[in-house]
Amino acid sequence: MATYRAKCWLGSASGYQELEVQANTVTGAYEQFKRIYGAEQIINCHAVRDSSSSSFSSGDFEGWMALVAILFVIWLYMEFPWIMIPLTVIVLIAWIYNTFIDKN
Repeated sequence: MATYRAKCWLGSASGYQELEVQANTVTGAYEQFKRIYGAEQIINCHAVRDSSSSSFSSGDFEGWMALVAILFVIWLYMEFPWIMIPLTVIVLIAWIYNTFIDKN
């Protein structure tokens, strides 16, 4: 179960308040903001990381995968420059052509 935080409008007497709920999905979080707090408007609802948790999150995984991909490309350029350099030039020429010349 994740913690969701949002800025909620609770009416003119209370105004906007920063609130948190525990829910399995963002849809469940919206329902709880409305049911528990009576929120009329919900802004910027997002999951927040628990600082006491040391679990491996999806953001950490994406960062590691980006690092592995960059290192792999560097390895390709070092091992196979006779393939990678012409391929890079061809891709660059195609990108320039599609971006600047072929305006349909």
